[in-house]
Amino acid sequence: MPKTQNRVVGIKWVSKSKLRQALDSRARRVLGVSGAVFEKQYAASGPRSLDGKAGTVELATLCFFTKDRSARKKSKRS
Repeated sequence: MPKTQNRVVGIKWVSKSKLRQALDSRARRVLGVSGAVFEKQYAASGPRSLDGKAGTVELATLCFFTKDRSARKKSKRS
C-alpha cells in the first residue's frame, strides 16, 4: 500500500497587522471610512447594520480576524 502524504495547499498565513491594513484599505474603498471607524460602528450596531450595503460582509469578516482573541478561557487556578 503506497504511503500517502498530507499536504496543505493554498493557505497563506497573514499577520494581524496585515489584516488590519487590508481592513483599513477596503473600508476606505467601499465605505469611505477608516477601518477603525468601521470596527466601532459594527461593534455598536451589529450585523443588522450590514443589510443592503455591498462589500460590508467582507469587512465584517476581516473585523472578526483582526481582534485579539484567545481560544482558551482564562481561569483562576490556585
